[in-house]
Amino acid sequence: MMHPDRLTPPPMVAVEHVAFQEAEKVMLAGGIPVYVMRLGTQEILRLEFIFSAGTASHPNPLVPSMANAMLQEGTSKHTAAEIADGIDRFGAFLELDFDKDFASVTLYTLRRYFSQTLHWVVELLEDSTFPEPEWLIMQANKLEKFRINCEKVSFLAGKQFQEMILSGTPYGAHFSEQDYLGITIEELREFRNKHYNLSDALILLCGWADDEALSALSNALSHISPSVDGFKQPNPPAYGELLKPAKHYVEKADAIQSAIRIGRRLFTRHHADYFPMKVLSTVLGGYFGSRLMSNIREDKGYTYGIGAGALAYVSEGWFYISTEVGAEVTTDALREIYHEIKLLREELIPEEELSLVKNYMLGGLLKSFDGTFERMERVKGNLLYGLSNDYYTQYTEAILSTTPLQLRDLANRWLVEEQLTELVVGKRKS
Repeated sequence: MMHPDRLTPPPMVAVEHVAFQEAEKVMLAGGIPVYVMRLGTQEILRLEFIFSAGTASHPNPLVPSMANAMLQEGTSKHTAAEIADGIDRFGAFLELDFDKDFASVTLYTLRRYFSQTLHWVVELLEDSTFPEPEWLIMQANKLEKFRINCEKVSFLAGKQFQEMILSGTPYGAHFSEQDYLGITIEELREFRNKHYNLSDALILLCGWADDEALSALSNALSHISPSVDGFKQPNPPAYGELLKPAKHYVEKADAIQSAIRIGRRLFTRHHADYFPMKVLSTVLGGYFGSRLMSNIREDKGYTYGIGAGALAYVSEGWFYISTEVGAEVTTDALREIYHEIKLLREELIPEEELSLVKNYMLGGLLKSFDGTFERMERVKGNLLYGLSNDYYTQYTEAILSTTPLQLRDLANRWLVEEQLTELVVGKRKS
C-alpha cells in the first residue's frame, strides 16, 4: 500500500501567463448585442443586464440605489410577491446590485427553465411601476437601518472618508437622513425611465448557453431596437472643488473603538502607476502577512484586522488604509501606520518579501479565472472600464517586473504623509 508524503510540500510553479478568454459577441434577431461565454458542465445560466445607473449618476446617491431596489416591487400586471414566486418556483434567483458607476439585474437559473424565468426579468425591467405603498415601506426600512448604522464608527468612517477623499467628484457626494426623507416616488420613476432601457443595456450570458437558450433570449427581446450609441460608460459631471488633505476627527464619546481611515485620491486603471500601486498596497496591507497586519495586529494586538488597497472607478481612483482599533490605542495605531508608510518611502522592500507578494497576487489573479462566472466577470470588467483584451497579460507582466526601487519611488510619489487625508471616528486619545 502506498502512503502519501505529507511532509514534503508540492513544488512551487511560477505563474507567468494568465489566459484571458474573450466572450463571443452575438447579435440577436432585433439587433441587440449580447456577450456570450459558453462554458461549464452544469446546466446553469447567468444572464446579466447592466446599466449606467450607479450612485454617481445622480446628485443624491440614494436615488439610484433606491430605484434599483424598487425594480422588483411590482409591475402593472403583477405584485412583488407574484414576481418573487414566479421566479422562485423554478429554483431561480434574481439579484439586483449597484455600485458607484453601474447597476445590474442578474438572473441565475437552470437552463431548462430559462424561458419561464426570463420573461419575469424582462417584465420588471420594462414595466416596473414603483408602487407607492411598497416605496413607503422601503423608505422607512432603509432610513431606520441608516440611523442604526450611524451609531457605528465603522459605517460613519467609511461614509465620510469617501466624501472627503472624492469630494468635488460624483463619487464623493454627501448624503444624510434628510436625503432619505426628501426622495419622492416620482423622482425614482424618472430615474428609472432615463437609465433603465433595454435598448442600451450591456447584456452578458454565460454558462450552458446553447443555441436554444440564445433563441429564447432573442425571442424575449425581439421587440427591442438597439439605441444608436448602445451601452456607454457613464460620464458624470464634477460637482465641486476637491478638499485639501487634512486630519479629521469625529468624536463619539461612548465609543469603545475608533475607526481609522487614511488615504488619498489616485487614478484610474489606465494610469501607468496603477499596476505597481496594486503591488505596493498589497505589500503594505493587502494580505494577511502584510506589513500593517504583522505590525498592528500580530505584534501590537491593536486590531483584529487592517487593510490597504488601491481602487478605481470609471473616472476616479483612490488609495485607502482601513481599520478599527481599541479607543485607548488609537494614537499608537496611527503612529505605527505612518511608520510603516515611512519605511516604504525610505527603504527598499527585500526581494524575498516582494517575491512572496508577487506569488500571492498572481495566485489570486489565477483564481479569479476559475470557473465560467468568474471568467465572465473578467470580461465584464474589460467592457465596463474600456480595457483591452490583453489587460490581464499586462497586469501579469507588471507584477512580475516590478522592482523594489520602483516601489520605493512610487511610495515617495503617492504616499507622502502631507498628501494623505486622515479620518478618525471614535476616540483619538485615551
